[in-house]
Amino acid sequence: MLGANPAESDREMETPFRWRVRLSDRAPHKVFGIVAAAVAAFLIGEFLFKNIALGLIGFAIIFGSTAEFWLGSVFTLDEKKASVRTGASYSVIEWSDVKRVWRDEGGIKLSPLESAGAMDSFRGVYLRYGDGNREAIEEAVLTYGKLSNIDVVH
Repeated sequence: MLGANPAESDREMETPFRWRVRLSDRAPHKVFGIVAAAVAAFLIGEFLFKNIALGLIGFAIIFGSTAEFWLGSVFTLDEKKASVRTGASYSVIEWSDVKRVWRDEGGIKLSPLESAGAMDSFRGVYLRYGDGNREAIEEAVLTYGKLSNIDVVH
């Protein structure tokens, strides 16, 4: 669907368009590995360094850095912006700031940078596809972002 002209869309988009993706739903057994690593970090801090604060910091780092996997992310598209919330983390980009759009097998990246570079990983918003909603997400990006197939890099 990505590549269609937004003016040709017969379907009315819900405002805002929201979906949730929790990667642990696809691989629930991996949550045990995360818990084991977090507990190991706590135990190393507690027993090796004899400092409970280091243990708690290690535990928090493991859990915080894997939050997208076990907690999930909520994605929202509306007329003004695209956003993603994962726990306390919130990333947003207004459509007027989008300079480059590209997609891969997992989702669509909206970037404020005009050309690819080292900062790509740290700028913009990545819209991850959910289960069975790839076409709806692509249609919403085209509609809300007022984009056409010329604007999208594959």
